[in-house]
Amino acid sequence: MELSLKKSHKLPLALALLALILLGAGSLYLTWHNLRQMHQTVFEHMLLSARSIARGLDIQLVEGARRMRHPGQHNMRLPEELLPDARELFREMVAQGDLLYIALYGPDRKPMLIVEQGEGNRQVYTPPPGLFNMITAMRESSTPVLIHGKAALLYGAVGQPLLQRLYGHEKTRSGLMPPQDKETYLLLGLSAEKHLRQFNQYRRAALLQTGYIFLAGFVLWLLAVAYFQRREQGNKLTRLERFQANLLDNMPDGLLTLSPQENIIAANGSAHALLQSAAEASLVGKNWNDFSYESLQDFRRDNVVWEHVRLGGKNLELIFLPYFESQDEKRTMIIIRDRTDIADLEEDLYEARRLASIGSLAAGVAHEIRNPLSSLRGFAQLFADKFKDEQPYATYATTMLTEADRLNRVVTDLLYLSKPHVMNPERMNLQELCDSMQTLMGFDLEHKGTQLQTTVNHTEVYADPDGIRQVLLNLLVNSLDAVPDEYGKISITAEGTGHGVWISVCDNGPGMPEDIRKHALEPFFTDKPKGTGLGLAIVNTIMRGHKGRVTISAPDRIEAGDDPKTGALGGTCVKLFFPDQRDEGTE
Repeated sequence: MELSLKKSHKLPLALALLALILLGAGSLYLTWHNLRQMHQTVFEHMLLSARSIARGLDIQLVEGARRMRHPGQHNMRLPEELLPDARELFREMVAQGDLLYIALYGPDRKPMLIVEQGEGNRQVYTPPPGLFNMITAMRESSTPVLIHGKAALLYGAVGQPLLQRLYGHEKTRSGLMPPQDKETYLLLGLSAEKHLRQFNQYRRAALLQTGYIFLAGFVLWLLAVAYFQRREQGNKLTRLERFQANLLDNMPDGLLTLSPQENIIAANGSAHALLQSAAEASLVGKNWNDFSYESLQDFRRDNVVWEHVRLGGKNLELIFLPYFESQDEKRTMIIIRDRTDIADLEEDLYEARRLASIGSLAAGVAHEIRNPLSSLRGFAQLFADKFKDEQPYATYATTMLTEADRLNRVVTDLLYLSKPHVMNPERMNLQELCDSMQTLMGFDLEHKGTQLQTTVNHTEVYADPDGIRQVLLNLLVNSLDAVPDEYGKISITAEGTGHGVWISVCDNGPGMPEDIRKHALEPFFTDKPKGTGLGLAIVNTIMRGHKGRVTISAPDRIEAGDDPKTGALGGTCVKLFFPDQRDEGTE
C-alpha cells in the first residue's frame, strides 16, 4: 500500500518539476528574445540618429560651402575659409554630448578634419581599417566601437553629395557621379552610453522578472512537494488511527479510560461486552464506582494495581494504569480481561490434583480393606446359611452380608477413581445404547413405577463402550432414586451438533439446589442418606477421559399447568458432551 502511494506521489511531483523546467525555459527564451529585439531597436534608433546627424551636417556644410565658393573654382580641395567654420560646427555638435567623434576624410582616406570630445594630449582615435572599404561598397556603414573607453556607434557615409554641390551642378544634372578616388568620407561616433544604460536597466528588469517567475515556480514546486509529503503523512496518520481504532475495537481485552473524577470517557467494544448489560446503552459517562463487584484478589506494584474480581457471573482481571493526559490532569486506564475460562481451568486443575491425592489415598486404603473384607463377607455368608431358620440371627447375618457388599462397591469405586483409565472410543449406535439401558434398568424401573423415555435425534456417538455405559448407568440410578414413587419420569435425549453429541439425562425429581449442584461432581459429596458420593465423581472422571464435559442444570420449578401426572419434566438435567473424533475438546 505504501509503495503504491509513493509511486502515485512521484508522478505529480515529476509533472510539476517538468512544468517548472518548461516554465523556466520559456521565460528564458522570451527574455532572450525581448532583449535581442530591444538591442536591435536600440541599434536601429542610434543608426537613425546617426543618419539624421550626418544629413544635417551635410546640409550645413553645403550651405556654408555655397556661400564661400568663388565663381569658376573647380579644384577638389575645400576652400580654406570653410575649414574653420566646419571645425566650429563639429565642436558645437560634439559639445552637445551625443557625439564623441566627428571626422572628415579625403579621397586619400586621410583625415581632413577631426573633432573629438574632450580634446587634449590624448591620442586621436583611429577608425578600423576596413571601415572605408565597407563604406565604399555599401555607401554607408556602422559598427560598435570603443572611443577612448566609451561605447559608441561609429557611423560612416560617403561625402559624395557634398562634393557634387561643391564641384559643379552640371555633373549632378547630367547624372554623372565623381569617381571613387575622388570621394570623401564623413565619420560620426555616436555615444551609446545612455542607450546602453537604458538597455541594461531593461535587461536587468527582464532578468529580475524572469528570476522572479522562476523563483515563484520553484517555490510552488516546493509547496507541491511539501503538500504531497504532508498529505502522505496525513494518510499514514489516518491509516495508523484506523488501525489503532480497529485494534482497540477488536482486541479481546476490554479497555476503559477514566477521568480524574473516575467517569468513563472512553470504552472499546470488549469493555462493553464484559461490563454492559443488555438494558444499558453505553458505558461512556458512567462512574466506575457505580459498578459493584466482588474482589477476590489484588496486588499492587508501584502505581499499577492488579485485581481479580467477580462481576456479573464472570471472573475478571482488572489492571489499573494511571497516566497524565497533561501536566495537571491525571487519568486512569483500565485493562479488563475475562478469566472465566481460565478460572474454570484452574478449578479443574485443582480438582484433578485433589482427586489425584484422594486416589492415591483411596488406593492404599482400598487395598488394605479389600482382603479382610473378603474374609468378613465369607464368614457373613456362612452365618447367613447356618442361621437362616433362626431369628434374629438370620437377620443379623443378612445385614452383615448386605453391608459387606455395599462396602465392597465403595472400595471398587475408590479403586476406579484412583487408577487412570485409558479410553478407547469408537463409533456406537445411540439407539442400541439406549435400548441396552432400558433392558439393564427394566426391572428397577418397573419396580418403582418409573417410565424411561428415549429421544435419539443423532444416530452415533464417539465414545468408549464401557465408559459410556458406566456413565449412563450411574445417572439412571441417581435419577431413579430422585423421582417420586408415582408418575416418575426419566428421559434420555441425544442431540447432534457440529462438533459432537449432547446426551441429556433428565428426571422429574425435586431438583438440585445451587449449593449442592456446585459440589455435585466432587468425590464423597452427597446429600443422600445412604449415598457414597462417588457416582457423579466417576461420571466426571469418565467424561474427562473423553475430553468432554458434564453440566448440571439448576432445579426447575413445576410451573402452572405442569402436572407430574401428565409427565411434565422438572427436577434435574445432567448433560454430557461427547466430542467428535476430529473435534475433541470443542463444543
